[in-house]
Amino acid sequence: YDVAFAGVSNTDSVARSLPQLAKFLAFPTTIFLDKKGNVRKINTGYSGPGTGKYYQQEIDGFNQEIDKLLKE
Repeated sequence: YDVAFAGVSNTDSVARSLPQLAKFLAFPTTIFLDKKGNVRKINTGYSGPGTGKYYQQEIDGFNQEIDKLLKE
């Protein structure tokens, strides 16, 4: 998957890199785009391996969203 690094954990850095993102809430933020470049979903935060079942839900949800977009 293509990734855009918008800077360090600093809202000023994000504002310079992604000025169209009006309300930045958390790191990491994943912006899912369709094939035409339209924003389809924004996901903030992350449930890591230490969160047990929530980690697996995070991974499953991410993969489902990607698979759905790739099928369009």
